[in-house]
Amino acid sequence: MDQCDVPENIMTSQFWQQLQKGLSHLNLPKTEDRTRNPRPNLTVEEITMVVLGEPLTCLNLCLEGGKQCPGGMLLVPSLTWLQKESANEGDLQTLRVYTAVTFDSCGRTFLDTFTPPRRITYWMNIRTHTGGGLSGSFKPNIEIQEIEEKCVECPKGVSEGSERRLEDRLLMRTIVADAGVGYPQTLVFQYKPTLPYSPGKHDIYVVSLRSKEDENEAIRKTLDLFIGSLAKKGIKKVVVKPPRHTSLKVSYHTTNDVQDVYTVVCRALIALVEGESIIVEAFCGTLNPLPVPSRDHEERAVGIKIKPLCCAIRAVICCTPDGNQLVSDIVCGVGDADITLHSNNTLPVSLESFLIQWGLQNRLDIEKIHQVIKRKAEAIMETLVSHEEGQNWDEPSKLLPRPNVIGVNFVLTQQKGGDYDAVAISINNSGKTIANTQIYDFQHSCNLGKSLRPLVATMVNRSQRFLLQGKRILLIGGGVGMRKKHAWEAAKEYGVKMILVDPDPNHSAVKSVHKFIQCDINDHSQDDINADKIIQILRKQNLSIDGCMTVEEGHIPLMSLVCTSLHLIGITPDVARKVKKKSLTQKSLKESSANISLSPDQSLFAVKTHEVVRPDDVVGSSNTIHYPAVLKLEYGSGCAGVILVKDEAECLARYDNIQKILKTTDDTIFGTRHGNDMHLAEYALGSKHNVDIIMFQGKILAALISDGGPTRVPNLLSMAACTPSCLPPEKQRQLVTATFQCVRAVGLTDGVFNVELKMTPTGPKLIEINGRMTGLANREFLRIVYETDILFLNYLIVCGIQPNVQPMEPRCQLMWVTCTSAAHAKALSRSGTATPEVLAEAHSRGEILYHQRETVPEADPAYEKIFCQIGVKGESVSDAKRKLLDVCKKYGVNCAEFPVDYFLSTFV
Repeated sequence: MDQCDVPENIMTSQFWQQLQKGLSHLNLPKTEDRTRNPRPNLTVEEITMVVLGEPLTCLNLCLEGGKQCPGGMLLVPSLTWLQKESANEGDLQTLRVYTAVTFDSCGRTFLDTFTPPRRITYWMNIRTHTGGGLSGSFKPNIEIQEIEEKCVECPKGVSEGSERRLEDRLLMRTIVADAGVGYPQTLVFQYKPTLPYSPGKHDIYVVSLRSKEDENEAIRKTLDLFIGSLAKKGIKKVVVKPPRHTSLKVSYHTTNDVQDVYTVVCRALIALVEGESIIVEAFCGTLNPLPVPSRDHEERAVGIKIKPLCCAIRAVICCTPDGNQLVSDIVCGVGDADITLHSNNTLPVSLESFLIQWGLQNRLDIEKIHQVIKRKAEAIMETLVSHEEGQNWDEPSKLLPRPNVIGVNFVLTQQKGGDYDAVAISINNSGKTIANTQIYDFQHSCNLGKSLRPLVATMVNRSQRFLLQGKRILLIGGGVGMRKKHAWEAAKEYGVKMILVDPDPNHSAVKSVHKFIQCDINDHSQDDINADKIIQILRKQNLSIDGCMTVEEGHIPLMSLVCTSLHLIGITPDVARKVKKKSLTQKSLKESSANISLSPDQSLFAVKTHEVVRPDDVVGSSNTIHYPAVLKLEYGSGCAGVILVKDEAECLARYDNIQKILKTTDDTIFGTRHGNDMHLAEYALGSKHNVDIIMFQGKILAALISDGGPTRVPNLLSMAACTPSCLPPEKQRQLVTATFQCVRAVGLTDGVFNVELKMTPTGPKLIEINGRMTGLANREFLRIVYETDILFLNYLIVCGIQPNVQPMEPRCQLMWVTCTSAAHAKALSRSGTATPEVLAEAHSRGEILYHQRETVPEADPAYEKIFCQIGVKGESVSDAKRKLLDVCKKYGVNCAEFPVDYFLSTFV
């Protein structure tokens, strides 16, 4: 659509020109006009992230939003494109948008009109928080006052108060000091302070001014003392920084000319308003460039000497979905040493390019400098977020860590010993940081949006949390002991109202959930009747349900019946039957007609099985299945009752032994409430892998792969695991393809499921499909590595909310071992060395990752039972392996019965 086709009262000409200019610069098509109605199959609202701003300050943000959440990132130039209404909660306001520019995954833009208007799930006002933006063509208009941003019900990306505090140079200098990051020696003249400061413990000197007329003598004396102390230290220059809102510029002066500094300070004093400051600080020079032979030769030949140069380094730090801090980009600008460098007078280059230009050729030095800047920038952001959350600013903004993105400007210096250091000289607020990233992004369109990728992921996450707030989820079964506590504990974190159905009136979750319903649901032969009982109780208590789930393997069929009766998203009873019985799962692969022409046939991933209902079924089994084979329970979980047998005789002996155990145990992991049937499965030679998949409407949105280590033969429980996978990318893609084919064959379409496979010499083979998400430890480990909470995603799916899944790049290599009562009862009972209390304390101080499943380790267990998992984080596979081996030796986990180095040997 051309500019002339846009009515002036709908879109301002400046906004339209900027948008088309930015799109043409990136070789993207012009904006199309269309009217959008809700999708007919959509059961809840869509993610609607609205940015109020001009394109040249946030186009890269919006395009990245289109990649991560197509159609969910909206740009508006004016509040006239929005409407507000009273929300259900107090004085909060609901914002809706009826016209906006939207972005798809290919970079195309659309001028959309929404009928009815869409409810905003995330609000970011860049128009009034950028400090004028880059172009200066937009001015805040009076209409912005119509919305009190602190009263907006949805999460906000830019808080007016937070942005104002980021403009406070004294406060930011204090934050830098609290973070333990170097900064120039600082003198501050502050006029009528309005915020609390605590600079006393740092090298920051503050003079509070109550008058602009009567402080001249005090200012002169203070400057004499401060500049004199700098001169004694050999510092030859000082920098004067006036308030940012004035027309006065940052100026540089020698320490010999105190009068010049005094004049500039007095001139800046006139423009001060309450709470503002004038900064006088020691000049911090960039490290000198190293000699570059080719450049030096040319300079000598021409006969000129290059002017002194300096460099400004800006690190962009974003808050990630889990509230961590991540440096997403580091950009440098080089210019003359006698001017203040900023985005308008330098050409941005990468840190690596700058360092090579500066004469640093050693890759180790470059990486070391990168890590120094990254570590210091993230420390500043972490300190800032802690400071913001620790203050009572009277700005209700649930769901959002503040601020969510900042830019920290550094000067790179070199210490006497030769080590490099980064000195923080200023902090840019969120709006300005977003605007500044565009200059570099537009020069490198192949990486467009990279610097704001974690920010967009956080925006999407906060939107999904907002949509999930107050949803009622029915949880079928609370599990035994500590195994499933995450299912209801996380509900409070995400604002979910969890309604638990369990037969135990004294269950540990009774006081933790929103509503507890006692109902005997353990007799699975009565699942039909129990489902009706649950539904009748819900109707009698007038409880509306948005979603239903279970984390108990045994309750999958019951959950499917409840979901079907209440017309909720979940698996059907027929699918539940297929995934609950392991041999039927394998049979479904061979008989399924759900073939995809461009994908391998799902029967390739199946293994042969032989049913063993009674001892006589073992006799002659070698005629239908090759030994050695795997004897396993049809309805068990967690490898309970799974054992490798070498021939029919051993199979018969093992079968009798397992049946004896089943008569005396009530542990639900054996699945005895569904029956004691067993089967033999063909043994698949190869490495073991777990694939946690997130599915919605039949599509796999994400697949997270973990590798399993060797097992303790004959029991086939993996004793170690790691994530991300060590497999080559091609092999990982094979696993994902196999996973997709297997879940399609049994009919799984919506939910978070765990699929166990083996990578054999001929390709993946299915071990089993778990029709529910994996346990607590795996959930936590995946969250640490990818910042993706599969439990949160499961909440969304069962409530009918399509999750937007963009796993972060792995933050670390995580590796762990599984401790069992059989192998570690002695080690885990050693007082003062490796008791659960000692391990929990090591977890709290960050030495290990510890997840306990049982209360106490049994001294003489009748079968292999998982007690806990112990893990570590590393920078690489070898680093994680070394750390984990050291930890296992320290706490006695490494022993003759459990040689840790062997169980970690496959991770390379």
